[in-house]
Amino acid sequence: MLKKCEFILNNLRDEDLVELKALWKDDWKNKVLNSLSETKVLFAYGYDEFYDVIPIAMGGFYELFDEKLKIACVWLLTTKYVSQNKMTLMKELKNQISFADKKYDLMYNFIYKSNFEAKNWLKKLGFSFDNPKPEGLKIKENFEFFYKLTNRKEK
Repeated sequence: MLKKCEFILNNLRDEDLVELKALWKDDWKNKVLNSLSETKVLFAYGYDEFYDVIPIAMGGFYELFDEKLKIACVWLLTTKYVSQNKMTLMKELKNQISFADKKYDLMYNFIYKSNFEAKNWLKKLGFSFDNPKPEGLKIKENFEFFYKLTNRKEK
């Protein structure tokens, strides 16, 4: 797993790299690797320019359960190779979010203001950006809150 994670971190899309540096400054790589030990990491695969199979993205769900709600902080880091694997990535994201819709009541996270491509993916997956700052939630400067409420109890 570590080898795949390092490959992704060494080949990040510029927007994801900017976001990580804004979040964790110069020590971003170590902080990402340390945080991965706290969750199950999911990988999406695609092809490089030589048609070799490579990991093009990694993500997951940090679970935050209480007695009433099942909440997950969703996250995704993508490589520069997603540009040639867009349909593959979107199909995998739709499958994972569809599965998560049945498991969680709420999914959320923050996105850096300049990560426009990821914001478009999130909107296509049903996430909302209409609540700029939920009460009591601290959001770092230049980050935007997003969320998705599900109908888990109805399924």
